[in-house]
Amino acid sequence: MTCFIYARTLLASVLLSGGLSVSATEYNPSCQAVLPAMNLSLDAAISYGLCQNPNTQEIWAQLTVQQQALMIAKDSRYPNLSVQGSATSSRSDGNSNNSLGAQARLSYVLFDFGQRDAEQWQAEALLTSAQFNVDTTVATLSRDIVNAYLAVLKAQGQIEAAQQTLLATTKSVSSAEARYKVGTGTPLDVLQAKAAHAQARLTQVQANSQLATSRGQLAFAMGLKPTLLPSIAPIKDIPPDLAFAAQDIESLLIQAVANRSEIKAAQASVVAAEKAILSAQSANKPTVSISASTGLQESSGNNQTSGSIGLTVDVPFDLGGGKQARVRQSEAQKNAKIAALSRSQQTIEQQAWQAFYSAQSAQETIRAAQESLDSSDKAAKVAIGRYDAGVGTMLEVLNAQSQLANSHQQWVAARYDWLVARTQLAYALGQKSLPTTEFTSAVESTQP
Repeated sequence: MTCFIYARTLLASVLLSGGLSVSATEYNPSCQAVLPAMNLSLDAAISYGLCQNPNTQEIWAQLTVQQQALMIAKDSRYPNLSVQGSATSSRSDGNSNNSLGAQARLSYVLFDFGQRDAEQWQAEALLTSAQFNVDTTVATLSRDIVNAYLAVLKAQGQIEAAQQTLLATTKSVSSAEARYKVGTGTPLDVLQAKAAHAQARLTQVQANSQLATSRGQLAFAMGLKPTLLPSIAPIKDIPPDLAFAAQDIESLLIQAVANRSEIKAAQASVVAAEKAILSAQSANKPTVSISASTGLQESSGNNQTSGSIGLTVDVPFDLGGGKQARVRQSEAQKNAKIAALSRSQQTIEQQAWQAFYSAQSAQETIRAAQESLDSSDKAAKVAIGRYDAGVGTMLEVLNAQSQLANSHQQWVAARYDWLVARTQLAYALGQKSLPTTEFTSAVESTQP
């Protein structure tokens, strides 16, 4: 089933080098995804989420409903066959009378001015729309799992950065106390260093809280109890620049509208509305049916057979105007579907526009964050060296460490914001992957 394969590859291939290779197998709504004990990969997170998240289970059930609706529409093309049987026993004035009877009746609509055709075409269009709705749900859920997965990694990176800051402030406290003991420092230096250390501890506590929140969001997206979520495998390597430039934006908007399953579902809904109009119009026209029946009656040893064949013409009259109202109702529903299609096109163009420029901004941000981190690291080393040499002040050291801590946090955030921006752009364009994507799941430290 292409939708399930699409789910496995849609956004994971944005993050996994070489993409994913999944065989074309029939999707099983009761699939049992395996949850690893630790180091949950992105591919495994998506697979488990698509099996367990209630949204996918609901949309697949809705698809099954529409599949059966098509079967019901096709059933009207077959003859109607019914068989009846009866057995009676009566007694009057000491006399018994037993009788058995059987009757079979066959009827078939010969001509109905295309009503059955219109109903079947409508059901087929609605089934097509339901299939694209499955694609939409799968793509959206895959994107949400990817973003939640990256949010966990981002929170973990923020914790590492906070730990490094905590170590640095611990050393500053020790250095300030040592200088104070030998008379080259001041009590103010010690107090300032301890205040910075306390602030670093607060930042670490906040980072731990954010990690718990992010893990809960990932578990929710996967349809998993938060306490059962294993550790996840971090990301290694950052992908290169985007393969798009500002002059490509017009073609990207066209591509987004052409690729997104929301548009295809909306188009199928318009077709279904058109067929509903034909069905409503046909309901105002005559139908021609043929019927045949045969029967056998046995009573007190006497057998009697019967049979009949007939042709029926049914001419409807719209005395109350209900049938014309149904036609007008169907026409209004078609106009509503056309408006919904137009709205979807505008929404998707807007999403693609914003995702493209957000990705460009994220790309520039990660470069600036790297430059800021490099400069802040050098400045902190210089400030510490000056303080240890007795020519600098503790305030210089703390300011430099604070700037380094901020730069490190911004650098971590920029890396994962960049990955989220790429994922969002791939989703907005309806792509399974972006060009020149080269990073894989692996264990990696967030230290610069």
